[in-house]
Amino acid sequence: MSQQPNSNTSVSGAIGADAFSSMFQCIAGLKNLRAAGAMMICFVAGILLAGLLGLAGGQPSFGRAAIGAVLFFLFFFTGIHSAGVLLMDQARGVPLRSVTDALVYALMCVPRTIVLVIGLILAALAVYVLLAVLFFLRKIPGLGYLLFAVVFPVAVVVAGLTGTALLLGLQMALASIWDGASITRALAQTVAILRSRLVETVILLAVVAVLAGIVSALVFSVLLFGFWPAVGMAAAIVGVGEFGDLTSMLPGLMSGGGYALAGAIGGGVLWALALTLVFQVGLLGVNLVYLRVSEGLDASATQAAMLSHLEGARRKAAEVGHKAREAAERARAQAEEAVAQRRTARAQAPVPDAAQTMATSCPKCSTAITPDDLFCASCGHKLK
Repeated sequence: MSQQPNSNTSVSGAIGADAFSSMFQCIAGLKNLRAAGAMMICFVAGILLAGLLGLAGGQPSFGRAAIGAVLFFLFFFTGIHSAGVLLMDQARGVPLRSVTDALVYALMCVPRTIVLVIGLILAALAVYVLLAVLFFLRKIPGLGYLLFAVVFPVAVVVAGLTGTALLLGLQMALASIWDGASITRALAQTVAILRSRLVETVILLAVVAVLAGIVSALVFSVLLFGFWPAVGMAAAIVGVGEFGDLTSMLPGLMSGGGYALAGAIGGGVLWALALTLVFQVGLLGVNLVYLRVSEGLDASATQAAMLSHLEGARRKAAEVGHKAREAAERARAQAEEAVAQRRTARAQAPVPDAAQTMATSCPKCSTAITPDDLFCASCGHKLK
């Protein structure tokens, strides 16, 4: 079991050799059978449920496929969180909790992750909207080319930094959640890490990525080297395809009925196991990096500032909502007053006299007349 990083080592300065050597402890994640078991249970359950739901009814259905995809990702992220929690216990050097407790806590982490991802997406969109505004400014006559020469490289750097910061921030925030932090605490801790220890975080995560890549290469090399001989022997024994014709073996095996279904399930479990082994290394490495770069880091001020900003935004939103309601009430009152005034005006309007209601043409010759005419100007007919 991995031990907690040395608490006497600070990462606020240069990274020492012990920082790099401690990252090699992430290989020990392969020994955490509880984390592997929890992740495998979720991965296999997600694959089976999504597959069975897709096969239900006999005919393909977009609705069932969508539900199956949602269930798969729910189980997938539950498996990631359950393994992350157990690997955080390993990174801290404390007794591992049970698989059941890890799965329950993982389910609680899923909504936090959704909120976290939405917040990061909104932050990225805010940056990209600002860059879009800068690109629109380059349409100013006479200054467009000069502004574009400045805006384009700035946009490249800002977009790159935004993407990198979001990727690093997501990893550190997830590790903080696995460590028991709330959403606001995790965000504050992440902001504090990226603000003061960005270089250390990037370098240590790069070391973890290299180690996870080596493990991934070994695991998938074993699978790839073993896949084709196993497919060839299975196809030959089942009696479909030819060993030398790899292009015909797979379709033949897929038409093998129960054998094909059993092979597909077994293959899915095998690839899920391979992903589990790779994730074991990566997740433990992320936890080790988080514990090292957050060591001695006080994020209370950052959290207080974030809560203050959130409270200010909430008050402004409440004020805007109150003003909107007041404006709606005023508009409604003005509309009601206008309707009442129109009704009063119609009620007080004078009743037209007989001269105003008489015919507009002579009843004898149909010549146009006015209410003041006593006789028709054309035929002399008496009108009044």
